Amino acid sequence: MRETREGAEKLLALHEAERQRAADEYERRRELYYQGLIARNEVLQAEQLVAKAMTRVEEDKRWLTESDMALTEFVMRDELLRLPRLSVGAYNETGSLIRFNGGTPWGLADAAKIEKFFLSTFGRTLPISALGQTATHDRLRFDHHNAMDVAIHPDSKEGQSLLNYLRQAGIPFIAFRNAVPGAATGAHIHIGKPSPRS
Repeated sequence: MRETREGAEKLLALHEAERQRAADEYERRRELYYQGLIARNEVLQAEQLVAKAMTRVEEDKRWLTESDMALTEFVMRDELLRLPRLSVGAYNETGSLIRFNGGTPWGLADAAKIEKFFLSTFGRTLPISALGQTATHDRLRFDHHNAMDVAIHPDSKEGQSLLNYLRQAGIPFIAFRNAVPGAATGAHIHIGKPSPRS
């Protein structure tokens, strides 16, 4: 997984360079068009190439974020297993984890409620990095079908507000505070029950 992530970082760097070249070419063609030296169609083609390159960069970044979070959960799994089970409604906090075993039945269909809360509170969309099962969770053999990962550090203002909302609503979560040294920067909030190995 770490090697795959390193390869993805290199690919991101290549795609970012490609995006910059496409943006430079778009600017060059746009100037030529304004000078009357090329047709509008050539500018539109360059604009489409920029859009495609930007999409590739965003997909790379999203994949890296998702991988960081899944890798964090994978590495922290041993620590989670060493902790005592939480009874329904119980809350536990360590230096690296915050856990809450809410009693409210929660499923992905309820994600909209959390998104609505976040949007109304912070005026922006909830940064969901994984909604249900992803290819990364498949690779790690985690059952993430009924869970959601949110790319927010749990100790941030947004993170604290979200955790308070989840506790009040009785929704279970695990908040990962720490990155995995040398592997991932995956601090995030996992909403739903823990993802067991399949």
